[in-house]
Amino acid sequence: MIRRLGLQSLLIATAIAALVPFLLGCGRNEQQLPKRENSVETKAAEVLDGDTFRTNNGKKVRIAGIDTPEAGEKFHDEAKAYLSSLIFEKEISIKPIPAGKDRYGRTLAEVFVDTTNVGIAMIKRGYAYLYLFGDDSYLKGKYLPFLIEAMKQKVGIWGLQPPKPETYYIRVKGSYRFHRPYCPSLKGANPKNLKRIKTRLECFEEGLSPCRNCRP
Repeated sequence: MIRRLGLQSLLIATAIAALVPFLLGCGRNEQQLPKRENSVETKAAEVLDGDTFRTNNGKKVRIAGIDTPEAGEKFHDEAKAYLSSLIFEKEISIKPIPAGKDRYGRTLAEVFVDTTNVGIAMIKRGYAYLYLFGDDSYLKGKYLPFLIEAMKQKVGIWGLQPPKPETYYIRVKGSYRFHRPYCPSLKGANPKNLKRIKTRLECFEEGLSPCRNCRP
């Protein structure tokens, strides 16, 4: 009996010794996040609104590819609060887009917390439109499916009563905005560069966002 117990103890000790490196390795993998090419690790120190924040070194960052409600608009506060819950005082990865900065000097970037793409998270909650320019249009394929799903589920801004519809909408060639036919932003535009789109839904499905002047 003693000999048998000694053999069992030896087998258990051997098994534990074999598992230790594996268990330690699992712990390291959970703590060490995959490095993203051309990304910068930093910390979010202040959330300014639903798509803009400041890092702990004072840099302003604008999340590329999205646009959230402005102050005074519905879901502005909810969008800001949700972004805060995702990033405030947390370690984040910032991956600048090729344009680098916008006209206000803010860094334009994809933002990640662990494996979460923050821009996609805002879209999924219905707190953000797709908001593209020529230099970040590559984000369309990544973000658009989540936007369409949020629209179907009528979450966030998609649950609001839509604006008065038009018989058609206008897109300017090379732009990612759509307009009402009488929008002042279209003044002086070459008619050859104007494209009609039948419905507001089709505009969003093409990855367009509403003009801030005519608010279609």
